[in-house]
Amino acid sequence: MQTTLELNVAGLGEDEPITPNSYFLNLFPAQTAQFGSAFLQLRETDSMGKVKISPISINLDFFASILSDPSISLSVVYYEGEMQFYYNSPFEPVYKPTSSEKLQSLFRGFLIKAAQSFNHEVNILNLFVEFRSDKVAKAVVQRAKSILAADSSFFSPTSPHQRIKGPELHERLMRVLCETMLERSEGACLTVTQAYHVFCRLSEQRQLGELKRSMFKEVMKDLVRDVHGLALRRDVPDLNNKQQEAWRGLKLVEAEVLAG
Repeated sequence: MQTTLELNVAGLGEDEPITPNSYFLNLFPAQTAQFGSAFLQLRETDSMGKVKISPISINLDFFASILSDPSISLSVVYYEGEMQFYYNSPFEPVYKPTSSEKLQSLFRGFLIKAAQSFNHEVNILNLFVEFRSDKVAKAVVQRAKSILAADSSFFSPTSPHQRIKGPELHERLMRVLCETMLERSEGACLTVTQAYHVFCRLSEQRQLGELKRSMFKEVMKDLVRDVHGLALRRDVPDLNNKQQEAWRGLKLVEAEVLAG
């Protein structure tokens, strides 16, 4: 009997059986190029020339990487700041939280589907039993935390990526308010209270929930300074000659829309 170990599928002829490595190479060529083949394979050829191929060791990096793949329209990230996985699919335009257990099930599904594609020349025992065990599935998802890691910029207010009820959504809404609904106007005055009330209306319309006035003011004063070049003043008198916080030379241009 002739026995060889294989880490890749190079050199296989057209009449060769589909192997675990060639199967996953065909589905995920980019991940294979970056992280290597899915398995260490054992190829045995008996005295009659019959071939038996067995996957004997799994490549954790490869399987962690395929939990997120554009070819199957699935995006998964591990948001390090919250130690949370998020996923996005074509049917859901925003990222949603997902659990390690669900990703383990996804991994197991890949193995089952692969095992069903092989003929009798491939030993599928490890695919059904050893590699689908809790120990291996947890190891794959644990490795995915580094391979699919996303830093704070992934869901930042200026990022194209959106998630459900993320705190950055409030700042994105403030940017909309600042950039499209406010303009400079000589002699005008916009108080923090007025701006905050408009923001609350917009937030309610979008079902984003409440944001404390103090947090709104801290973010908004920087946005107004960056977009309109105006600093927040604390000495603007109101009708009762009481000093209040406001931006001189700034007005709301969409008040009639919000009043409807």
